[in-house]
Amino acid sequence: MIVRARDTAGASLHYATSIQRDLETLLALHTDANADFLKSVAIARIGTEAWPVARAAAAQVLYDRLDSAYHDPILGSADGQIIDALRRRSGLWLSQLDDVSQHTSQLGSSVAVDSRLLLTANASLHWITGQIAGLHARQEVLIANMQADAEHRLARERVALLLAGVTAVAFLCLAILAGHRESLAKAKSGIVAHEADARFREYFEQHPLAMLIYDVETLEILTSNASAQQQYAYTADAFRGLSVAALRPQSDVGEFMCDLRRFRQSSARSGSAGLRRHVRADGTMIYVQVSFHFLRFASREACFITAVEVTEQERLRLELSLRGRALDAALNAVVITRSDGDRHIVHYVNGAFERITGFAASDVVGNDFSVVIRGVAPGEAHCLLLDALTNRTEFAGQLLTAKRDAAPFWAQWHVAPVVHDDAGATHLVTVFSDVTELMTSREQLRRQAKFDALTDLPNRYALNAALDRAVENARNMNASVALAFFDLDNFKDINDTLGHAAGDRLLREVALRFERYAGQDLFVARYGGDEFVAVFPNVTDASVVDRSVSALRATVASVDTCGNEFKVDASVGVAYFPRDGNTPDVLLRHADLALYRAKRDGGNCVRRFEASMRDAAHERFALSTKLRNALKQREFLLYYQPRVQPASRQVEGFEALLRWRDPERGLVSPSEFISHAEKTGLIVDIGEWVLAEACRQAATLAATQSPVTFSVNVSPLQFSRSDFPQLLARTLRDTGLRPSLLEIEVTEGVLMDPAALPALHAVRALGVQVAIDDFGTGYSSLAYVRSFRADTLKLDMSFVRGIGRSKEDEAIVKAILGLGETLGMRVVAEGVETREQLEFVLRHGCDAIQGYYFGRPMPMAAISEFLRSFGTLAAGEGRSELEGLVQN
Repeated sequence: MIVRARDTAGASLHYATSIQRDLETLLALHTDANADFLKSVAIARIGTEAWPVARAAAAQVLYDRLDSAYHDPILGSADGQIIDALRRRSGLWLSQLDDVSQHTSQLGSSVAVDSRLLLTANASLHWITGQIAGLHARQEVLIANMQADAEHRLARERVALLLAGVTAVAFLCLAILAGHRESLAKAKSGIVAHEADARFREYFEQHPLAMLIYDVETLEILTSNASAQQQYAYTADAFRGLSVAALRPQSDVGEFMCDLRRFRQSSARSGSAGLRRHVRADGTMIYVQVSFHFLRFASREACFITAVEVTEQERLRLELSLRGRALDAALNAVVITRSDGDRHIVHYVNGAFERITGFAASDVVGNDFSVVIRGVAPGEAHCLLLDALTNRTEFAGQLLTAKRDAAPFWAQWHVAPVVHDDAGATHLVTVFSDVTELMTSREQLRRQAKFDALTDLPNRYALNAALDRAVENARNMNASVALAFFDLDNFKDINDTLGHAAGDRLLREVALRFERYAGQDLFVARYGGDEFVAVFPNVTDASVVDRSVSALRATVASVDTCGNEFKVDASVGVAYFPRDGNTPDVLLRHADLALYRAKRDGGNCVRRFEASMRDAAHERFALSTKLRNALKQREFLLYYQPRVQPASRQVEGFEALLRWRDPERGLVSPSEFISHAEKTGLIVDIGEWVLAEACRQAATLAATQSPVTFSVNVSPLQFSRSDFPQLLARTLRDTGLRPSLLEIEVTEGVLMDPAALPALHAVRALGVQVAIDDFGTGYSSLAYVRSFRADTLKLDMSFVRGIGRSKEDEAIVKAILGLGETLGMRVVAEGVETREQLEFVLRHGCDAIQGYYFGRPMPMAAISEFLRSFGTLAAGEGRSELEGLVQN
């Protein structure tokens, strides 16, 4: 009977253990599938290999075995229902993984995953692993109870063995009394002892759990069963004599010794040591659940232990714990609610929820979700959120929400249901983040896209939109639109004298006054710089526009800001739709042309658009195009006008004068294009060509003739827009011209620019002479002339032409000649054409003469002949005439 009971118990324990291992294998299949799925997502593979055929077949076999086992009436039908639900949920989880994979894409070096689908799939996996872990835990309890029964049975069998020995002794005594039965008693005692030991060995060896017996004094392992040898990868011989401490990591040996002493000192003969780390023969770490029983074995104090490996369960527990910690550490708030009829009870919130909302977890967990959303501002998005909660559907959107202290913040919400096949949507997962800064930045960007940052007026983008609307409405209503283009005439002077901060203050004040006058009916925008545009919609009377433009100019005529009073003059160009332009772009362009005319006419005036302005603009554009092509096609050339020194009766130099040989018009005077080149900035490129060409030709002439000085005019714009001293030094180096043979001519306006003075000094440092051209016609004062003493003053021809006709001009000529002598500067008279003019300037001390009297501008090819002819004249019949003029 004892043998039969033991066999039955062993079979039951073996069956329970096989169920436990099936659960472990099923759990491993799901965790391995999840790992393969995550690998495929990491490389954005379309389609997942998480559940290949082999894995699916293995799962099917496991579910069939577990279904058969758990539908056994002995185990109960409740766990059988869980197996059915697990089978269905596994299929759902696989379809969810496929959905995630299909919505995964590669973005550059990163991978984009649909977080909503991934969250749903993770929830399914969490449920599956939780149910399997629950079944496994209950199975462990069942196995532990079976093991305890087995250990008690083993103890009872050992007692039976002891009773058998006592019986054998009794038999022996009887045999002594009855000698003829002595041999029979000995034989029977031996048979009973041998049979009991054999059956114990069979039970120990064939047990499915790892079992060991070790000496508690020496820690030497006395015996091990096959399951232990397989679990730890030791042979029976390798186990025998091995210290049981070798099964623990080195860092855990101290803990093991402490536990052993504590257990031996306690009164308990058996118990559980709990979860421990063990080491296999190959050094692999495993986790085991250890139970122990103290006994005597082989005449030694020993400990009998069972070690159930739970490595996979522990790995899963740690993985789930890690995911939980990741959820807790997430930057986004996460709320999980449990559906209870119409209510949604908060089950979990993470740390980010507490940080973002100011609610503590204890404030909301166990309460209805309404406590979280009570601060959401009403609106369409709020209604959609409530609908998602009521119907357990998805929702995503931005909502203005409130924190616990009622402080508002913008949140990006996402709500997703957690659906179970057998119970529908049982939970809702809500994720939201604080996007207040993002929303604020977006609002700022939207405003910056339409409003000027300095004046807060609508900008050019908003102007275009408003003008489009006004023109479209006027077209539909057969009405008119007026566009007024304003420019502050003297704004650059304010910036240059008082600085840009003062200029900005002025612009803000002008914008404020324009805005106040405009009200609701007039649209005013800052176009850029010191330019403003006013749009007059639905115009029926042009005089109304004229009065409004005058009023706008008057409102900014005098501006007092930060203690500075500014007189603000404004030029205005006006154009009308549809008369002056049938589209917004044309209307704006024609108003700009009218403004250009107002500026050209002296500024501080209003001009309406006329067709002639468009024609003039076309001509200016055509001229700019021709000048650019002329520079590329080498249509420019230089003429040279001689400059004579009466004292030495020699030609002392030539002034380079630009000419343009237009293929259509022939030779074009610089008076027809220089001014336009100055306004468009083309003078910089043209001026660089003039300088290089003049130096090249001067160097060529110096190699064959007596050296003379060549003068080159340099535009003020060239001084302000290029590093002129470096350009000059490079040109001299490239052409080989000696610096002393070059003179540059600048106007008085250059002296007005303080930034130009260092450049002029740098030019002088190169050894190049500097002349002030057209002296007396500009804006310079004697202070500027004193701050930079040029080598030469060039008396403007407008004063020379007045000699003999204007006492004022003669007085100015004498004054400039006297100034040059006093300051030690040479004076050259330009435009000398008559003998009377020549006699006057020489009589008053002029150092050199330039004009038609001695020679007209000529090409470089004519200079050599001119020098020979002039030299003959100076040495012969013309010499006495020159000497007489000088002496007089």
